[in-house]
Amino acid sequence: MPRGEGWSLRRRILLWSGAILTVGILVAGLVFVAALDRVLYRAALDGAQTIADQVASGITSGELTPGGAAAKDPARAVRIQILDDAGRVVADSTAAGEAAAISKAAPRPGEFVSRQEVGVAGRPDEPYAVAARGVRDPAGSAYVVVVASPLAVEASTTRAAALLLALGSVVLLLGLLLLIWRIVDRALEPVEQIRSDVAAIQRLGVNERVVVPASGDEIARLAQTMNDLLARLEGKESTMRRFISDASHELRSPLTSIRAVLETFEHTGESQNERDRVLLDEVVRMQRLVDNLLTLAKADDNGLVMARQDVDLDDLLDQEARRIRASSKVPVLTEIEPARVVGDQGRLAQLLRNLTDNALRHTTDGIYLGVGIRGAQAILTVDNDGPPIAEADREAVFERFTRLQASRERDSGGSGLGLAIVRTIARAHGGEAVATHDPHGRCRFEVRFPAP
Repeated sequence: MPRGEGWSLRRRILLWSGAILTVGILVAGLVFVAALDRVLYRAALDGAQTIADQVASGITSGELTPGGAAAKDPARAVRIQILDDAGRVVADSTAAGEAAAISKAAPRPGEFVSRQEVGVAGRPDEPYAVAARGVRDPAGSAYVVVVASPLAVEASTTRAAALLLALGSVVLLLGLLLLIWRIVDRALEPVEQIRSDVAAIQRLGVNERVVVPASGDEIARLAQTMNDLLARLEGKESTMRRFISDASHELRSPLTSIRAVLETFEHTGESQNERDRVLLDEVVRMQRLVDNLLTLAKADDNGLVMARQDVDLDDLLDQEARRIRASSKVPVLTEIEPARVVGDQGRLAQLLRNLTDNALRHTTDGIYLGVGIRGAQAILTVDNDGPPIAEADREAVFERFTRLQASRERDSGGSGLGLAIVRTIARAHGGEAVATHDPHGRCRFEVRFPAP
């Protein structure tokens, strides 16, 4: 059978359905014909056996002589022979009384033999059902009663039934294939409609969706799934456009500053060291922005590739507190308890650095760092003395390039990517980052990791 590469689904379904139906109908037809032939043969054999029993009973009781027992019955199409114990024909139901024995079966008195034989009565191609029974007459002589029932009618009935069954099977097969074709065509019609709708979509929008059939079946669920996919793609496209727009805007700022410094250096009379310091600050700012963009791009592509090892969060927090004390005058309070997680030490350090940098930009009197185990979680907290983020903004603050109005007024160099990276790294470790407040009403960012 051809494999059917490049064939349509309809054609493949029709081909396989036709092959399976043909085999099934052929097997069923053969079984039916064989069963019919067996039933008809058994009926003829039972009839011959009944006649043989009746004749044998008459000879045994003395009611019938061998000649009378073989008398032809016009109502019956069977042939009866009486054989002696030497196998010679004593009597025959045919008018001529042929000397040739119908069958070579020679059962002893009281025994019975039945079989199908061909060639009885000089007809080499005609089958017969033969029943033979051994008997004794009242005088003690042994005979064999042989009854042959012709199977010509049964054979012709079987052939006619096979022919009619073959013709009916062909008509049935063609009808079933036509029905299957119509069913498949109707079933695939909404699929083709979905395909054409999707192919016609040029640009994702709120109205660019496929029609969901009202059937509520698998096709309807496929259409709904396709619409969900289009909605996700639309969201991804919208996010990507906004991401590119925001990234372009953020990159333009340091580049504009660098260009302005280079263009005005000759006219302002600033020193070489002053210019280099300004340029270095802007380059570092742009490098940090590019690094953050690269981190988020990797997370969007295939996820962050991270090492898996035991990391002591308390050690990371202690090192970060030392760094802040050494590089700034902002007071740092810590509450450190032993806490270990499984993850990437470098990424976790980046998460903590982003949180502390954000806290330093929004505090005046100091920051608070804490870590510890609470139940089945390792909790990392970073507080600053600013007001807590409003409930409505606590999710938006983790989105990319999101800076609240208060942040825009007080922020000094933030790009709006730090907290987005915090949440990305936290989720890559099976945890979560949330914005909340501490018991004193101050702003708090909390990261929860599953403890090993």
